[in-house]
Amino acid sequence: MYGYWYSVHQYFKFERKEVTQLFWTSLIFGFILSFRKWGLGSKPDIVVGLANLVLAFVIVMVSMLAHVSLQKLVAIKLGYSGTYTYWMNGLLLSLLLGFITVGYFTFILPGSVQIEHIPKLRLGKFRYGINLKDIARVALAGAVAHVLMIMIIGIFYFASGRNEVLLAFIVVNILLAIFSMLPVPKIDIPRRMDAGSDGLGMFYFSRTLYVLVLATILIFSGLVFLATSYAKLWWFFILAFLLGCVFAIIYSVTIEQKN
Repeated sequence: MYGYWYSVHQYFKFERKEVTQLFWTSLIFGFILSFRKWGLGSKPDIVVGLANLVLAFVIVMVSMLAHVSLQKLVAIKLGYSGTYTYWMNGLLLSLLLGFITVGYFTFILPGSVQIEHIPKLRLGKFRYGINLKDIARVALAGAVAHVLMIMIIGIFYFASGRNEVLLAFIVVNILLAIFSMLPVPKIDIPRRMDAGSDGLGMFYFSRTLYVLVLATILIFSGLVFLATSYAKLWWFFILAFLLGCVFAIIYSVTIEQKN
C-alpha cells in the first residue's frame, strides 16, 4: 500500500494542458446546460444566463475533476500514467446540437484519459505494455466516480430538504455517467485511450461486460431520477444507493485482480 501511495505522489498530477482542456470541456458543457436560461428566442436575460453558466461550469468542472482523478488513481494502480485529452470535434458537435435544439437536447462528448505504461511499475506484469483489459478498467473508473458522487451528494440532497444546487450536481453526474459509457469512436479501435470515448474501451474489451455495466448505470440513474422527481419515491434512492455500493465493491475487486 505504501508503494502505491508513493507512486501516486510521483505520478498523480494535472498538467497545464489537461487543466486547460478540462476548462473548455466544462465551459462548453456548462453553456449547453444553461442555454435555455439565457432566454434565447424571446427576451434575453444576460444576468440570469451568466449566473447559471457560472454555476453549471463549476458543477461540471468539479464532476470532471472527480472523473479524471479516479481514472488517474486506477491507472497508477495498474502501472500506468493517465492524461486527460478532450475531443474538440465532439465538443463542437455537442454545442451545435445544443444550438439547434435551443437547449432542449443535452449531449456531450467530453474526451477520455490516455494511459501510458510506466516501465518500473509494469515490471513483473503478465502483459508488460498496454492491454484492453486495463483500458477497460481505467475507462470504467470515470463512470464509477460519477456513481459515487451521486451517492454522496444524494445523502446531503435529501437531508437538506431537496436543495436545487445539489440536485444540479446529481443531474450533471447522471448525464456524464451515461454519456461516458457511449461507445463513440474518434478514428479507429482503441489502441490508445484517446481513440474514442470511455465506453468504447470497455466495448472492445468485452461486449457482455459493457452491456451489464451500461444496464447497471441506466437502472441506477433511473432510480435516482425517480427519487429526486417524486417526493413519495424518495426510498428509490436507498435502492440506488445499495446498487451503487454493490457496483463500487465489484469494481474495486476487479482492480485488485492480476492481469
